[in-house]
Amino acid sequence: MKRYIYKYALLAGVAALWSCEPNTDDFSPSKGSADFSKFIAIGDSYTAGYTDGALGLRGQEISFSAILGKQLMHVGGASYNQPFVEGEGSIGLTAIDEQGTLNGYFELNIVNGSLAPVPTVGNPSILGERVYDATNQNFGVPGAKVTHLVTPGYGQANPYFARFASTDVTSVLGDASVADPTFFSCWLAGYDVLGFALAGGVGGIGNGLTDITDPAVYESAMGAMLSTLTAKGAKGVMGNIPDVSSIPFFTTVPYNAFVIDAATAAALNANYAAYNAAAESLGLPKMEFVEGPNAFVIYDAAIPAELGSRRQATANDRLLLTAQSEAMSWGPTSDPILGDEFVLTVDELAMISEYTATFNAINKTLAESFDLAFFDCKALLEQLNTTGLIIDGNHYTSTFVSGGIFSLDGVHTTGRGSAIIANALIDAINAKYDASVPRANINDYDMVEFP
Repeated sequence: MKRYIYKYALLAGVAALWSCEPNTDDFSPSKGSADFSKFIAIGDSYTAGYTDGALGLRGQEISFSAILGKQLMHVGGASYNQPFVEGEGSIGLTAIDEQGTLNGYFELNIVNGSLAPVPTVGNPSILGERVYDATNQNFGVPGAKVTHLVTPGYGQANPYFARFASTDVTSVLGDASVADPTFFSCWLAGYDVLGFALAGGVGGIGNGLTDITDPAVYESAMGAMLSTLTAKGAKGVMGNIPDVSSIPFFTTVPYNAFVIDAATAAALNANYAAYNAAAESLGLPKMEFVEGPNAFVIYDAAIPAELGSRRQATANDRLLLTAQSEAMSWGPTSDPILGDEFVLTVDELAMISEYTATFNAINKTLAESFDLAFFDCKALLEQLNTTGLIIDGNHYTSTFVSGGIFSLDGVHTTGRGSAIIANALIDAINAKYDASVPRANINDYDMVEFP
């Protein structure tokens, strides 16, 4: 198994602060009241190192958990071992052709005269690797919900966990607890709601991959996880869930980016004449098209079936990043309707917001109950989505590609985005445990690579 163990000697000095170089002569690293000698990270794709739409060695090395693990070596951490990908390339779970070929990392290429993220071909042998090692300290599993992490045999359903699971009947939490941590991070980036959002609101409340987790089930699973991790006195840090309105996967494609010529507009107006007559009789908005930019036609279950459960999008809807490639595949006379899987309607967004707030309240209460440090990811992403952050003279925002934070999948972070998250976790740790863990140097990590 390929494994990197970072030693103290590789990490001398103090990292850069948010907006200026620190005076290292005045800074003395300290563990405070925490014991960082055995740090583990448990979570989902963010913890694992998923980036640019796939899992590979490159992403694992610059995940927030890897950066945090290295910084903790300044204050007593002995190592940070990960189940590194041994094969070449990377692997995601998106089929990129009719044969079901899985994607690898996305890359920026010129498509129709503009730069666009294009997936490479993934290496499926990575999912067949068996790299269990008793010294593993990273228990991040792409696609995992809180309930999945406490479920025995989860590796039989998720090949990312099967790669490094000790047995085919163990749970992620079971293996993590055997690691006997003195300190842990427990941050799940929200697949308990994100799965529903990524599917365009296709799902409900339940246990399915695209369902929102029932809050009572969520609270029970998260409580059981924290109880197990702290049973021997370990301290830790946990975080909350960002709002989808702060994530570029849901904010990049405009609702009115359907650009057509005059002939196509006339044809569509004729095609929707009957729809408009029926909509007007029901007191609903008509669909109208003009030369130039237009609102997309979207599926909406709230619209009567006699109107085809469709309407034109408004500024209050959110088109998923995948809607862009879907629209580019249409011919000039195609019916411009985006399926349910490409759009979050106003009602679906309200549902996501409601459950995000519920899960965040549960997380905050549990962090207080178990006396843990708390990382407010929601506030951080809101700042990146509004004013942004200025660090070492660079302005970082949540804008897709150019903002520097998010990778080409629009959900996961670049190396610099991961470092910013790691520093926010470090701030929370220092505040809670009266520690002086040095921040990472943001400029040591990369952003999106341009061709």
